[in-house]
This record gives sequence, C-alpha cells and structure tokens, in this order.
Amino acid sequence: MHLFSPSGYQQLADPPHLERIGQKDYRLKRQIRIWKLVARISTFLLAIYPLYSQATTLQKFLSTRDIIIDGRNAWAKETTIWPTILLLSTSSATVLVSLLILASYLLGVKHANQTEKTFGTAGFVIEMGAHIAVWAATAAAYRLGKTGNDLWGWTCSDKADQIQDQFQAVVDFDNFCNVQSYAWIFSIAQAAALIVTGAVYYLAWRRMKHKERMKKDTIQNPMHF
Repeated sequence: MHLFSPSGYQQLADPPHLERIGQKDYRLKRQIRIWKLVARISTFLLAIYPLYSQATTLQKFLSTRDIIIDGRNAWAKETTIWPTILLLSTSSATVLVSLLILASYLLGVKHANQTEKTFGTAGFVIEMGAHIAVWAATAAAYRLGKTGNDLWGWTCSDKADQIQDQFQAVVDFDNFCNVQSYAWIFSIAQAAALIVTGAVYYLAWRRMKHKERMKKDTIQNPMHF
C-alpha cells in the first residue's frame, strides 16, 4: 500500500498476515465458484429423470385408463395420482431454476454473479422447498403403494401382475414399476445434492466474513498495514 512522506508516496509491500488473508479469500472464492457450478449441474441432471419418469407414467395412465378389457381397465379402481403430480411439479421447478442459473454462467461470470445475487437466495429456497416436497411425496407414495391405489404402488403390486397378460399390449407394469422406483432413488440423490448446495452457500458465507474482516482491519488500523 502507499504511505505519504516528505519525499512523496512510497510503495510498500502488504504485511504478511494481510497477504495471507487475501490469498485465502482468493482460494475460497475459486472453490466456491467451482462448487456452485458443480452443485447446479448435479441438481439439474438429477431432476431430469424424475421429471421424465413421472411425465411418462402420468401420460401412460391418462392415455390408457379408458381402455376396457374383460370389463375393467388396467389401473386401480380409484387411482391416486397426486403423488405423481407432486413429484412431477417439484422436479419441473428444480429443472427450471437450474436452467436459469446455468444459462447465466454461459453468458459470462459477471452476468452469473448478478443472477446469483438476484436469484441465488430465492433459487436456493425454492430448491430446498421443492426437495422437501419431493421427500414428502415419495414417502407418501411409498405408504400409499402398500394399498395399491397410487401409480407407483399399483404397477409394483401383485394385482397388476395378475392382469399383465390381459393388458400386455396396453401397459408394461414391470417397466413402469422400475421407472418409478428409480425415480425414488434419484430423489434421494437429489436430496444429497441439496446438502452439497447448502455447503456451498456456507462457504460463500465464510468468504463474506473474511472479506468483512479484511476491510475492518484495513480501516481501523491503516498505519499497521
């Protein structure tokens, strides 16, 4: 930094502890940027499969529920579809938010920083709420699956197996059972990705505290630097 003397301004090297703080802040800043990008990509990719699986399952149900063979259709008498719709909705919200953030990265670091400032906290809250809803939805679907009324529970049930031959040309129950089971696994992985995202924001908070301390030290003790 510069100090004033009769001979003018003199260039002095930063003190070691201030230089170390600056280096630590720079390393932390790079780590945060990398982990934010990894977290966003992971969140986006992990949301695609639940979105696809629930969309295809719901489409199959809606397109085949009116097909009658031997006096009945291929589904439960009173099918519950809200768990499917809930998982589909939360996955869609996660994909949308992740796409907005990733698009900002493609437009450049400055634009990404502005997007994070504008949508970062809100996006994180949406993701947190969405994944809590996913957990609640999948847990509810699992319980309902024991009664065989929801789409996931029905396709994995013994009753569906008993009528599979009748509806072989209409719906493959085993396939849709597996598709929805994998969606549950992806939901668990998505929750883990959310934990990673939370850790990234914790690092961002730590970086902010480091910067505040550096500014405070510089302002309060300028002559010691």
